[in-house]
Amino acid sequence: MSDSSVCSIQKRPSILQLIGLFALVFFFGFLFSRLGLLKPQVSLGVGIGVWAVFMLGLVAASSSCIAVCGGLLLSSAAKFNERYRSATRLGHLRPVTLFIVGRLISYGILGGLIGLLGKALSLTPLVTGLITIFAALYMFVMGLEMLQLAPRWLKRCTPRIPNRVAHRIIDAEGKEHPIMPVALGAATFFLPCGFTQALQLYALTTGNFLTSASLLFAFALGTAPALFALGWASSSLKGKLGNFFFQFSGALVIVLGLWNIQNGFTMAGYPLSLPNFGTETVQASQDPYVTYDGESQSMQMIVDANYVKGYLPNRFTIRAGVPTRWEIDASRGAGCLSVLQSRPLGIRHLLTSGINTIAFIAPSKPGTYPFTCSMGMFRGEIIVVPNS
Repeated sequence: MSDSSVCSIQKRPSILQLIGLFALVFFFGFLFSRLGLLKPQVSLGVGIGVWAVFMLGLVAASSSCIAVCGGLLLSSAAKFNERYRSATRLGHLRPVTLFIVGRLISYGILGGLIGLLGKALSLTPLVTGLITIFAALYMFVMGLEMLQLAPRWLKRCTPRIPNRVAHRIIDAEGKEHPIMPVALGAATFFLPCGFTQALQLYALTTGNFLTSASLLFAFALGTAPALFALGWASSSLKGKLGNFFFQFSGALVIVLGLWNIQNGFTMAGYPLSLPNFGTETVQASQDPYVTYDGESQSMQMIVDANYVKGYLPNRFTIRAGVPTRWEIDASRGAGCLSVLQSRPLGIRHLLTSGINTIAFIAPSKPGTYPFTCSMGMFRGEIIVVPNS
């Protein structure tokens, strides 16, 4: 079936339908948040085993950490189902299965290489942020196409496979070559999930290929049931219900794309936030969470997954050019809050349960320096003022 015939079947929703779809997405997001389903409730302990990591994957699959790879799976599977409506039920599940297989393979092999080669395969927050932004833009465009809202110029800007290559990766029946969904699933290893990045940082300390590979593979295996269920729903629902789910998926993918664009910029060190009009900068000597003894300064912070902002406090004022100790109580940290990072400050630290200390020299240039969890969901800022 050609793309043009498919577009004639899939109608663009009306304005009222669009309002209803996005309202439903935000309602479910609010409901899941109130029920605590989107909060990271499991922390990464020292010496964690394979079985515990598998259970961690099951938990992560029900949290916001699945938003990126779930959005990619949903958009690609839904687009496949739109183009190949005549495929059998097993045929529709083919890209979903291959996506998960690619994810399992990459987590096993690349996870092992991290343990063996160490920081050589560990991406910086800037690179992770840029990858997240690219994936989020892809999801946003795919969501618009699923709702028949993408203008032609935007479709032309979307990266596409050259025709010569496309003919090689599509077989005679018009089905995608296995390398496509496998490659997309494999690429999710580089996308931010708080649990994944915490495990990757932990894998750096093992120094063993088999141990590291087993841990990362077990985590990916734990997320597989939820991803397969999501893909099954997108491919098995038919008729009006299937059409509604397809449109709902489009709205959901758009929201996830916008959400991850913001998170990507935050991880890269350029948070998108509204200016704090009317908020005065506290003097360094007046910040109750910062102490100064004339030579060095100390910051105290609590990380709490049950706290709406994640960090308490999430705003500090310190002196420029002074040796600084950042004392962090991560007893209640979990998920993406298990990793604290700040690209401008050169900090990326795996937080273990209890008191963690990060030592650094405060920047000599006054300004505002953001910090965030590994997914950019929870954020804060350090305001550096002249040392006077």
